[in-house]
Amino acid sequence: MPIVVFGASGNIGSDIRKEALSRGHRVTAVTHSAALEPAERLTALKADIADPEEVARIVVGHDAVISAYSPGLRRHSAEDAAVLIEKAHASLFEGVKRAGVRRILIVGGVGSLQASLGVDVVDSDFYPADHRAHTLRNREILRSLRRGEHDLDWTYVSPPLSIKAGERTGRFRLGEDALLRDEAGESRISAADFAIAIVDELDKGQFIRRRFTAVY
Repeated sequence: MPIVVFGASGNIGSDIRKEALSRGHRVTAVTHSAALEPAERLTALKADIADPEEVARIVVGHDAVISAYSPGLRRHSAEDAAVLIEKAHASLFEGVKRAGVRRILIVGGVGSLQASLGVDVVDSDFYPADHRAHTLRNREILRSLRRGEHDLDWTYVSPPLSIKAGERTGRFRLGEDALLRDEAGESRISAADFAIAIVDELDKGQFIRRRFTAVY
């Protein structure tokens, strides 16, 4: 399957790119600046996700798009990141529709998961206040998808509280709207296993027009 991965050099996007290639998908990997190591069935491009014409030009002829885009809080404040996230996703949705591609998977944030009944993680007392601005923007993207504002076969993927480099085990649980924790009270997964869950969804389509999460 020919797919496009935006944010393909990031912490999560790198593992998605590698997982998709390992399963035989043809991957167009889009980054803002980073060069990628050559690989079979890989086309690497540098492009601006905030330009809908560029997005449309890149994704046309592909079967699906995965966005692991993140502006990065090491380079931007949460407030600036919120603006960049809004612009990037508006451009992404417009460009994908222009190109006639319907299937899109969005790697979003943890903040829109329910920490408890009626309380999202972003509104909980344990969520860092300095992350709220960009997290609220990510939650609004999910809400806009659920309102039907984008006529796409979308899937929104939320990570748990902790996602780091680690072992690829292939063993994890899936959920939908609740923040999941293990028996020790931890909410975590490795980036490699999270990538498995995302490419599984690409291959199987279990959560079309729904959100899911993956956790140990």
